[in-house]
Amino acid sequence: MATSRVLIVVLDGLRPDLVCEERTPFLHSLAAEGTRLTRYAAAYPPHTRVQVTTMCTGAYPGQHGIVSNVMVLGGAGEEGILDTSDYRQIAALDQRTQGRAILRAPLADLLATREQRLAVAASGSTGSSWLWARTQPFRLVNPRSVFGLPDLAALREKLGPPPDPADSSLDLVRYALRAARDLFLPDPEIAVTVLWLHEPDATFHLSGLGSPESESVLRQLDELLARFFEQLAARRLLDELLVFVLSDHGQSTPLHHRSLSELLRQAPSLPVLDRVVPAADFLFRRPGSAAPQQAELAPLVEWLLEQPWVGAVLAHPEIAQDLPGTVALSTVWGGSLERDALERLPLLAVSPTWSADRNAFGVPGVVTALTEQVALRSTHGSGSPFELQAFAVMLGPNIRKGFESRTPAGVVDIVPTVAAVLGLTPEQPFAGRILKEAFDESWQPSIRSELCRPSHGTIVVGWRTGDTYYLDRIAGPDRFWDDHSE
Repeated sequence: MATSRVLIVVLDGLRPDLVCEERTPFLHSLAAEGTRLTRYAAAYPPHTRVQVTTMCTGAYPGQHGIVSNVMVLGGAGEEGILDTSDYRQIAALDQRTQGRAILRAPLADLLATREQRLAVAASGSTGSSWLWARTQPFRLVNPRSVFGLPDLAALREKLGPPPDPADSSLDLVRYALRAARDLFLPDPEIAVTVLWLHEPDATFHLSGLGSPESESVLRQLDELLARFFEQLAARRLLDELLVFVLSDHGQSTPLHHRSLSELLRQAPSLPVLDRVVPAADFLFRRPGSAAPQQAELAPLVEWLLEQPWVGAVLAHPEIAQDLPGTVALSTVWGGSLERDALERLPLLAVSPTWSADRNAFGVPGVVTALTEQVALRSTHGSGSPFELQAFAVMLGPNIRKGFESRTPAGVVDIVPTVAAVLGLTPEQPFAGRILKEAFDESWQPSIRSELCRPSHGTIVVGWRTGDTYYLDRIAGPDRFWDDHSE
């Protein structure tokens, strides 16, 4: 299983069912060259920065503490709001918490203990890039920023002027590809290169799943990746390289555009609403206010469960037991919690209703999304399997070729696998596991399904491979499909 170098390629928001021979011939062909993980899952909630942090730590949100793209957190940012898309807000939180913006050590720190380096070439938000490299920001290229570091400005100069983010989205992708190909992968001191591309997520959001624009960007992205890997092969950079080609989450089509804040105006007048702050699908305690008691939250939960746009209500683990109809947030992370992370968890999380209905372009998967962004044409953040299921292929000299694994796996398993092949030992045990099925055909995993059925009928469906838990869906009984009763 041992190797000396790793490449992690992430295509933000790529749904696995959109990869096919006609649309994405190169990505489709990878299954024949390596191992495809057909039950590869995001962590809940399937927000991008939650997935970044889960991937780079091998821990669940209830352990690493980044539980949403936008969080309400005492001591964080203006009015306690932390927007993880902005690296400056994460860096400021690190300053205020003595380096505890993330509560688990990232891969970059594990590599540093062996005097090895992590490099990041990215085209997405500055926050996504910074979460990977924040503790070791020495090899980081993103056309959107130099992160206030002269060394990174000098590094970026080697590639020439970056494209304007307002111009072609794929130009940003090309810039990140060049950084990985020309700066990082030829450098033998870099043990792990992360190539995080913001497409197709950006175009999906703007144009919708199945739209002509989205179909076009998928084809062009596939061509760019085919050329990138051809160039690596020509330089013999793939010979001893373990490669992951992944997405971080899926997508759904929103049925309407109403934020949780707006929808809560329809709720009866409840005193507790003055002490909560909606952010995306979550209700956080208002900074500086007293924590609401279960009895105060119960009428709000009861009202939420009556709404047609609510599929399930999850609650803070310390209060869920006394709130009928809720599921503890710890359930969707397999019981994995860190004491320090408890104060970051929302009081309540609302997973909106979803279905397998098709959008105007014939793509299945719709959701009553809780969003104020009226221009949003696809979204992710719910307990829908269309958002939780992601794409994953592993390639390399020790990887089984032409193998499709049905063993449940997930974003949380990437760094544990990288650590194993590089001989790294974490300070704390990973929540994720080593993806042994990609290396060893004799490995026989222990797999079992897990169901949680609170009193109002919602079903939380998950899988456990060994000790690692993977959320499959949060839904009503009518959404419990036959393929998950195996």
